[in-house]
Amino acid sequence: MPQDDYGYEKSDWLFIGPSEINGFGLFSRKTISSGAIVGRLGGAIQRTPNKRTIQIDRDRHLCSDFIDFVNHNCRPSAYIRVESETIVLNAISEINRETSEISIDYNCSEYSLAESFMCRCCRKANHVAGYKYLIETNQKEYLRRIRRFALSHLLQMAEEVRTTLPKPQSH
Repeated sequence: MPQDDYGYEKSDWLFIGPSEINGFGLFSRKTISSGAIVGRLGGAIQRTPNKRTIQIDRDRHLCSDFIDFVNHNCRPSAYIRVESETIVLNAISEINRETSEISIDYNCSEYSLAESFMCRCCRKANHVAGYKYLIETNQKEYLRRIRRFALSHLLQMAEEVRTTLPKPQSH
């Protein structure tokens, strides 16, 4: 992807602007309808996660300039899919031109976040630590709501853990 004058990725319609969620966020210069592709993000692949990466499979993490500006929201406007070594952002709901921040639920993109945090989008802030945390804290309703947006390798990793847990003993 081409870069702007500051060395960040350049896009014809994605731009960085002030966020009501956290510092700066990602926005669109055009209205994007529900279900449409917002954009494709490429970047460097890393073996270890950090707070600026997205987990694209069990042991690989993508680092992209725009990822720094895709803020977390418990009710996000977009979700991600992985295509090879690229992240595809898809709109969950209509993203209004220049006013709707493009956000994702970090619990759907990481099994275990490199750095957990308290969300800034809810009245009662939620602890955001990754898909594994939701399972460990038995947040069934949350898991049910996000299941269709969680990356497939996260579901697979969760299933592997579930099937290796000891079965309760019956007396």
